[in-house]
Amino acid sequence: RQSSNVSESHVARDPDNRLVSRHRIRRLGAEEVRDSILFVSGSLSEQRFGKPDPVEVRKDGLVTSKAVHGGWRRSIYVRHRRKEMPSILETFDLPQMNPNCTERIDSTVVSQPLYLLNNKMIYELSRSFADRVEREAGTSLEARVASAYLLAIGRAATDDQLDAGQTAVLRLTEQWREHGIDDDEAQHRALADFCHVLLNAASFLYVD
Repeated sequence: RQSSNVSESHVARDPDNRLVSRHRIRRLGAEEVRDSILFVSGSLSEQRFGKPDPVEVRKDGLVTSKAVHGGWRRSIYVRHRRKEMPSILETFDLPQMNPNCTERIDSTVVSQPLYLLNNKMIYELSRSFADRVEREAGTSLEARVASAYLLAIGRAATDDQLDAGQTAVLRLTEQWREHGIDDDEAQHRALADFCHVLLNAASFLYVD
């Protein structure tokens, strides 16, 4: 239950946290990243047991799992083969199946944010995330931003975050209108863009 905030005292007396004076921030594991994205987007199937879910090797080389049982199941139920490992799990350091792995290694590399930013499936899940927010929060922009923060980050947004989020969605809505998109669709796409940003946020990817 320690805080991860770093004070001047921490910097002076325990800069490397060798004395465990504060919580060490931890990035979500590969399965946790994938499952969390599916959960907040409302696309996670809770179907358990049975045969592993199949994967698809796309023409661009990416490997994605197929939706079954009305959604995507948790990563533990996805088929794992050495030459057909789901790309999102490999990107976020899922241990290789050969040779045996005795300890996971976490990396922070450019392929991780690029995957979350550019992958088409992640963007589609962002739109599903926006659909969920619209269903649960109603038409109020403030309520939508607050709901998106709570779902993605697991805590209530601060006043500054609410203000910044609403401003961002309004500006994005106007940009979509400038591209000839009708008002309702422009609002939805803007909210989806905002949800996409939250899925790329450090607060979503790290246990703080």
